[in-house]
Amino acid sequence: MAEKDARPPLEKVRSLLLSHVADTDGWGEVHGEVEMTAQHSGRPLRQGLEAIDAVLAADLPPGTLLRMVAGDAGWPLDDDPTDAGAAEFLREFAGLIRSVLAETP
Repeated sequence: MAEKDARPPLEKVRSLLLSHVADTDGWGEVHGEVEMTAQHSGRPLRQGLEAIDAVLAADLPPGTLLRMVAGDAGWPLDDDPTDAGAAEFLREFAGLIRSVLAETP
């Protein structure tokens, strides 16, 4: 557990994307994945939110966010295949996680 907690934010975000976004078919399925996790434990989701916030605030090399979202998560960014488009996706994903956590007892 301590090893997972100590991972850098980029690794935490990648892990969150791989476990909740990769191989899904749209926001409905992503929502379901996040809900299942929240019912079991909200801790990894709260840590993921902190990591997303840290990654979005960081000065990262060009292409980092795009590779994470389009590559690691396999999420199509057809409308804006840039780091800015990937950042928008991450903000939307974080909002979804926040709303699920707020609804989960």
